Amino acid sequence: MICMPEELAIFGGPKAVTIEDKEAFGPWPVITDETIELVKDCLRKGWISGTPPVVTEFEEEFARYHDVKYALSMNNGTAAIQAALFAVGVGPGDEVITPSYTWHCGVTPILACHGIPVFCEIDPKTLCADPEDIERRITSKTKAMIVTHLWGVPAEMDRIMEIAEDHDLPVIEDASHAHGGIYKGKKVGSIGDIGCFSLQASKAMVAGEGGILITNNEEYLKWATALGNFERLWQWPDHPVHKFANAHFGLKFRIHPLAAAIAYVQLKYLDERNKVRRENHTRLVEGLKDIEGIEPPYIPRYVKMGGWYGFRIKYYSEKLLGIPKETFAAALRAEGVAASLERYPLLHLEPIFTDRKIKIQGGPIRCPYEPRRFYKKGDLPITEEVFSRLIALPKFEAKPCKELIDQHIEAIRKVVSNIKELKEKKIEKIEVPVEAGTH
Repeated sequence: MICMPEELAIFGGPKAVTIEDKEAFGPWPVITDETIELVKDCLRKGWISGTPPVVTEFEEEFARYHDVKYALSMNNGTAAIQAALFAVGVGPGDEVITPSYTWHCGVTPILACHGIPVFCEIDPKTLCADPEDIERRITSKTKAMIVTHLWGVPAEMDRIMEIAEDHDLPVIEDASHAHGGIYKGKKVGSIGDIGCFSLQASKAMVAGEGGILITNNEEYLKWATALGNFERLWQWPDHPVHKFANAHFGLKFRIHPLAAAIAYVQLKYLDERNKVRRENHTRLVEGLKDIEGIEPPYIPRYVKMGGWYGFRIKYYSEKLLGIPKETFAAALRAEGVAASLERYPLLHLEPIFTDRKIKIQGGPIRCPYEPRRFYKKGDLPITEEVFSRLIALPKFEAKPCKELIDQHIEAIRKVVSNIKELKEKKIEKIEVPVEAGTH
């Protein structure tokens, strides 16, 4: 164990994190010469639109990697989710159960289908949708459920699939944080009826901008294609989707061929890069387990982590003299730990789900998405309580960095060990940013 000086850096002591290694946190994404050459080859061949071979080859490889029959590439992950909802038949007034603590573009496609998001509680351990609360919220209007594997930790899919089977409901997995993750021997995204992935530039596997869905259900594939990839409907002349080959639903969701080329190469190295993420973050999880007042991410023994899109700890101020989360995070930042506040808002407390008279430029307008279900603070008490404790720590995804991770662990231990100093002395200014991120 590293012996740290007692005085906290926020009061003038030396920083606990002394290693400066920007490469540990990036640059991301990794763009190799192999990627550049394939993109150049596509340009030489004129593959800059439509669905040339590089697109279909990428889809075939992605499906093979996940051991499923079909993959359909999209221009982004949001489009993949909307196509999945359309494929399972979500329409006006249909309810779709989903957690409130997730990226909003994993939920707003429900509105785009004129469905109704029904928010469920999260499991305090996984931070993913709580299966038992999902079941409590099922009604005769429920059409589907969306489950996000948040920050790369898989939801409890066995129980979720049992509930789905009991109520004859399709499950859409949002695996955009968990590329390559494995739950009880199965790749995430391949367990539910449809799996959706973002391939945006900050993800574990990228296309620049792009998305993809996977499924073993041919009907779902065809209807997902009908929504936003109409130019491929010629493949099924005897199926009802073919009638939309010339005039469809007004959406164009196909991936750009150059994005497919980038993703094609990225897939080849996903497992290799995930191994670095997994070893780094497992070391961080293990190092934080015995620190008072801190709870690292819960990783079930039957899970093999993949994307590790984010790293969240839960902070228990009541165990640390009542020091506010923001004060604790500020002390960590002074020590050299880039701690930050949660960047995902709780969606059930956002205006689109709380304000019945949404105003734009001072005047009331009718929201185009009606009907909706409205919420208020206290409607999801478990989610809200867990959310109030979250602190984001940096990701270590670009290379192995054991010493740097150990210094981060000791920095956190140092602040906890000197919590009385933090209580007794006044901090002049507390500035803790919201975690930076793009989607």
